[in-house]
Amino acid sequence: MSLYTRSMSPITRLPLLPRRAFLQTLGGASLAFLQPAQASASRFNHSPTGPLIDTHQHLWNLHRIPWPWISPAPGVRLPWLAGAPKRLQRSFTQRDYADALAGFPVRALYMEVDVDPADLDLEARSLRSVCANPQSQTFAAILGGRPESPTFQSYIQNHAAHGFVKGVRRVLHSPSVPRGTCLEASFLRGIRTLGKLGLTFDLCMRPAELGDAAKLADACPDTQLILDHCGNGDAKAFLKNPRTAPAVPAAVWQRGIDRIAKRQNVACKISGVVESMPEGWTTEQLAPVVNHCLDAFGPDRVVFGTNWPVCLLGASAADWIHALAEILESRPQQDR
Repeated sequence: MSLYTRSMSPITRLPLLPRRAFLQTLGGASLAFLQPAQASASRFNHSPTGPLIDTHQHLWNLHRIPWPWISPAPGVRLPWLAGAPKRLQRSFTQRDYADALAGFPVRALYMEVDVDPADLDLEARSLRSVCANPQSQTFAAILGGRPESPTFQSYIQNHAAHGFVKGVRRVLHSPSVPRGTCLEASFLRGIRTLGKLGLTFDLCMRPAELGDAAKLADACPDTQLILDHCGNGDAKAFLKNPRTAPAVPAAVWQRGIDRIAKRQNVACKISGVVESMPEGWTTEQLAPVVNHCLDAFGPDRVVFGTNWPVCLLGASAADWIHALAEILESRPQQDR
């Protein structure tokens, strides 16, 4: 079984499989969907050489579920929404995603979008028909969840029983989440529950707290962890004269990545690199973050994600894909 397609049986170790094996687990119908096509135009000259599994696709419809961190779209009366960059202040649907990835043979894994805890069940239920539709690019989902909650076990067992759920994420870099939350006893129990169910947990945290991620991995060795967005490494930290200060010094982030990469139950998601970059960024500027993660984790412990539509803060999904293909150009074909 692969990273996101294991059964719900108890396991003692969660080995990762190369990308070829992951594609095979999707089955013939899924592979038929992934036929080569003319990829979307881009300012870059390189294109991926095969089908894509996008492990970080966001969707939201402001008319159905209120997202606390997004301002309401025009005509939608949701005054309690806190605000987000204007480019994201609208609904983003499956049709929008298909347009954004036009020409790429891609299947997508929905990633939760930090809804209000009261709406977690609603978010999960809304995805069942989406993932069950054979014509949908979205074949499975990572749900939002609160592993520290006393009701977490019943919540995740209920939704995982439907088969489309592959894991859970709890955004840890939110200002409302105190540092060290992921190491509390109640949180660890929730993460271990995911391991018993054969489900993954996505780590989305501040780069200065990657040491906590390593401790979490040690405390929950039977749960597969996925480190989102290259550990939130900031490519600006590698620029000589960045216009704005990076979130954390490059050396601090590198040490954190090297530490957590030693944990064999952790994989790294190559995503979230372009969002904070200034206009006119180049692949040479993105490469230090991408290459450090690839070298630290190795080709069989990395997955790809667009982070669409959040990626629009720095690039189109097409430009990110083409840029990544350019960064990978010097690597062996099997690794690419």
